[in-house]
Amino acid sequence: MLPVFLTFSALTLITCGLMIGVAAALVSIIGGMALFGDPFGARVPMMISRFAIDRIDNFLLLAVPFFILAGRLMNTGGVTVRLFDFVAVLVQPLRGGLGYANVMASFVFAGMSGSATADVVGLGSIEMKAMRSNGYPEGFSAGVTAASSLLGPVIPPSIVLIAYAVQAEQSVATLFLAAIVPGILLAACFMVWVALESRRLKLPAGSWPSGREVRIKALHAILPLLTPGIILAGIYGGIFTPTEAAAVAVLYALLLTTFVYREMNWRTFLAELKGTALDTATLMFIIAMTSAFGVIMLRLGLPQAMVGIVVGISENPTIVMFLMLVVWLLVGCFMAQTPAIIILTPILMPIADRFGFDMIHFGIVMAMALTIGLLTPPVGMVLYALRKVADVPLAILFRVVMPYIVIAVLFISLLILVPQLVTALPYAFGLH
Repeated sequence: MLPVFLTFSALTLITCGLMIGVAAALVSIIGGMALFGDPFGARVPMMISRFAIDRIDNFLLLAVPFFILAGRLMNTGGVTVRLFDFVAVLVQPLRGGLGYANVMASFVFAGMSGSATADVVGLGSIEMKAMRSNGYPEGFSAGVTAASSLLGPVIPPSIVLIAYAVQAEQSVATLFLAAIVPGILLAACFMVWVALESRRLKLPAGSWPSGREVRIKALHAILPLLTPGIILAGIYGGIFTPTEAAAVAVLYALLLTTFVYREMNWRTFLAELKGTALDTATLMFIIAMTSAFGVIMLRLGLPQAMVGIVVGISENPTIVMFLMLVVWLLVGCFMAQTPAIIILTPILMPIADRFGFDMIHFGIVMAMALTIGLLTPPVGMVLYALRKVADVPLAILFRVVMPYIVIAVLFISLLILVPQLVTALPYAFGLH
C-alpha cells in the first residue's frame, strides 16, 4: 500500500507544478525512511545518493549532452532552414505540399537531434512562418508542426531510447535499429492524414520547380542529409559506439555550421555550450532522482504488487500490453517521457518477464506511448514550446493535435498486435 501511495503522491506533486526531480527526491526520502527504518540518521540520504549515482554513472549517458549539443548547433547554424527548403521544393507541386514538407523535415531532423523539443523550437518556427506566408490555415499548420515533432524521440538517435537502454540493460544499437520501421510508418500515417486534410480544406498546390532550383536546394542540404547516415553507418559498421556517434554528430554539426555555412561564431558557440550544460544538468538531476525513486519503489515491493494486480485482471499477454498502454498514456499526461521511462522501466520489468514480453518490443512501444504525452495537457512540452515560438493559442493547439493523438494511439496498438514491425529489422541484422 505504501509504494502505491508514494507513487500517487509523486504524480500529484508533479501535477501541481513541482519540478520532477524535486518531487522524486522528496518521495524517495519518505520511502527510504520506511525502507531503512532510520528516519533521522544518515543512512537514508546516503543510500538515496548511492542509488542516484549508480544510475547516472553510465558511459551510455554521455551520449545525451552530445546529442543535445548537436541539435542546438544544427538549429542555430542554418542547417534546419536549408533542410526545410529542400524538402519543401520536392513536394511543392502537391496540394498542401508544405504539410508533407513539415513531416519530412522533422523525420530527417530527428536523425540528428533525437529530441522533440529541439525539433519544434528549431524547425517549428521555420515551418509555421512558411505555411502562414503561403495562406495555410493556422490550425492545420500548428497541428502538423506539433505532431511531426513526435518523430524526434522515435527516430534514432533517440535520447529516450538511450535512457531505456540504461534502465533495462538493453543494446542501444538494437533499440535504434528496431525504431526505424515504426518511425517510418508513423511518419507515413501522419502524411496520409495531411493528404486527407489538404483535400478537405482545399489547400493550395504550388508549381513544378525547375531543375536548377532543385539542384541548388539539394546542394545546400546534401551535407545535413548525410548526418543520420553517418551516425547509423558508424554504429552498425562497428566504427564507433552510440556514445562516440553522438560526439561525431557534434563535430560534424560544428564543421557544417562554422566552415561550410559560416553561421556559427565563438559567441554563438559558447552560448550553445552554456545552454547544453543547463539542459544536461537539469536532465541528469531528473534522471538521478527518478532512478533513486525507482529503486526505492522496487525494494518496497511495488513491481510485485503490480504483477499481482495485472495477473488478477488477465493472463493474456496482449491484453496486459494494452493495459500497459493505458498506463503509459496516463503517465505521459503528467510526466516528461525520459523521467517516466526511467521510473517505469524497473517497476514494469517484472511484469514483462512474467508475461514473456520481448524487451526490445516492450521498450519501443513504451517509448512511443510516453511520447504522446508531449501533445497532451497538463505537461505537453511540445505544445508550450510551439505556443512560444509560433504564438499559437493553447486552445487551438489542444484541438488540432487530437487527430494526430488518435492516429498515434491506433498505430501503437498495431505495434502491440504485430510485434514483428519492431523486431524484424534487428533479427535481419542478427542483433536480436
